Amino acid sequence: MTHTLTFPGESAPALPAVSITVPDDWAPLSVSGAVLAAGKAVEQGAFRPNIVVAVSRFAAGYTLETAISAVVERVESIAGVEELGRDTLEVLGTEGFRIEFSYPDARVGALMQAVRIAVVENGPAVDLVQITGTTTGQQATELWGEIRDIQSSATRA
Repeated sequence: MTHTLTFPGESAPALPAVSITVPDDWAPLSVSGAVLAAGKAVEQGAFRPNIVVAVSRFAAGYTLETAISAVVERVESIAGVEELGRDTLEVLGTEGFRIEFSYPDARVGALMQAVRIAVVENGPAVDLVQITGTTTGQQATELWGEIRDIQSSATRA
């Protein structure tokens, strides 16, 4: 005897729908592993500031604390990283976390990243939603507020 499993289905629910609001000079991007991404229009050859939304599925019981530990560990493992700040805040209408940091990059001098995460209960699974904004250090002087605004705009659609 056999049976069929389907995605999405009762035992494998669809990933959470996420929306972000971006300024007019931002456009959708296709990024491997992302469910949603956007980049700012820039001169050809310049680094393109971007926002990437990724969703990872875990078994029930995966917690925000576990996700925070994993993200912090990943950030701290980056050579030359400088943490700029972290705290808990609302992400996607639920308790979340943010960490911001910079690190040296051979191509552009320095990259700055802002990561926000939330853990979303989803039937028999738990989905980790990560919203990452990236700019060069120089671009961040003008765009960091824009990156944060886009991240703050994220909602479950």
